[in-house]
Amino acid sequence: MTAPAYAAASGQRGMMLIESLVAIMIIVFGILGIAGLTARSVNWSGQAHYRTEAGMYAAQIVQAISLRVDRSSPEALAASLQNMQHQPDGSLELCSFSGKQAENVDVLNLLSAARGGPQHVQGLPGGVPTRQQILVNTSNGLNQVTVTLCWLSPQDAALRNYQIQAYVH
Repeated sequence: MTAPAYAAASGQRGMMLIESLVAIMIIVFGILGIAGLTARSVNWSGQAHYRTEAGMYAAQIVQAISLRVDRSSPEALAASLQNMQHQPDGSLELCSFSGKQAENVDVLNLLSAARGGPQHVQGLPGGVPTRQQILVNTSNGLNQVTVTLCWLSPQDAALRNYQIQAYVH
């Protein structure tokens, strides 16, 4: 080998090792990125599950209220709706409600199920009674029922809530 050819070949030594290390690093970063996306998608899937559960419980509560009100007169309807209110005082931002409980046992059972009571195994995580509210607005014959359910899953930093409004006639 001549001197210039030998010098060019010795300048290439270790280059394949560096290229291999760079390729391995690119693959490792790609795998770590995919693992991170997978972890996030599992979290989002869990949140979608809780939101679906909250929607189901809230709809069941509205249906129970609608089935159990006294429709004999507008006044009787308004009075029976008022008896369905559950913790009508408090702030939505804090999901901390207070006040009297609903007087209807079926509604209380559904609220209990939403927080993982004896009827259901799942329930909403952190769905304590002060994080549930049923508001009733009977002014001007409106008969509006608003159900708010709040929960806190283990990976959440802040409370989440689901709210549904219905009109009972």
